[in-house]
Amino acid sequence: MSSSKYPNGPYMVLSDASTFDGVDGCFIAFVSDKAQQELEACSDFKAVEDGEAEDIPLEDLMAAYNQVHGTHF
Repeated sequence: MSSSKYPNGPYMVLSDASTFDGVDGCFIAFVSDKAQQELEACSDFKAVEDGEAEDIPLEDLMAAYNQVHGTHF
């Protein structure tokens, strides 16, 4: 059992919390058990309350990948 506050995910969440969008503004989210229940109830990330998810911007992940691999995506 994970001791993390956000044991579910990662989820790819689009910038407007919808199903389709461009890459800019997207983030990966780990969510709490409460947020997981909210997602299962309505399949919409807009239902996740503030403080119930840890968001990592995709731009940060891409920058870290580029730094490690010496690439420029």
